[in-house]
Amino acid sequence: MDNIILAGSGGCMREIFWQLQEQRKKQEGFHVLGYVDCVRPENEVGISVGGEEIAYLGDDDYLLAVKETVNVAICVGSPVLRRKLAKKYARNPNVCFPNLILGNTAVCADVRMGEGCIISMDARISTNVIIGNFVFMNTGSMVCHDGRIGDFVTLSPDVKLAGGVHVASGADIGIGSKVIQGIHIGENVVTGAGSVIIRDVEADSRVAGVPVRDIMHV
Repeated sequence: MDNIILAGSGGCMREIFWQLQEQRKKQEGFHVLGYVDCVRPENEVGISVGGEEIAYLGDDDYLLAVKETVNVAICVGSPVLRRKLAKKYARNPNVCFPNLILGNTAVCADVRMGEGCIISMDARISTNVIIGNFVFMNTGSMVCHDGRIGDFVTLSPDVKLAGGVHVASGADIGIGSKVIQGIHIGENVVTGAGSVIIRDVEADSRVAGVPVRDIMHV
């Protein structure tokens, strides 16, 4: 079982740690060495999830200083922060970013995926899908056939993308959003919870509603 360090200390990291705990019950997945974060824990030891302690290893400098190869998962939901951390940690050539394919997922054998992706419990990725780097698919999210997902995209829990949907780099798709077939969502788009997207969305937009409407253009 390979070792891994988690980056982040919020709810996203704790949920991913829990999913790794579930995998270990089946003798699968990674063993977590600890986590790094710029905020030190109050008890100076770590964080407890499910009665198991996750050791605090230090801030980002810990990863920048490692001399041996180490696996790292960037466990933050924000595409902006995930991009920033990936760029920072990549300065150390000893840091590797494996893909985490967590419990009860289904990923078609012809899916092409970059590095540093996290595919959470109950996620589904269908045939002829291309996934970029550092994509985070939260629990229950789905990408149907011929989808294209850019780097640093976040699909929140229960997001459903129909066939042929393209989501450009840095987009943050809100919980429970649904996108009909063939739609293009531009870079850095943010969608509100429960959005229904039936038209293309321009880059840097914020949209919400059923169907969606612009609530702010960044």
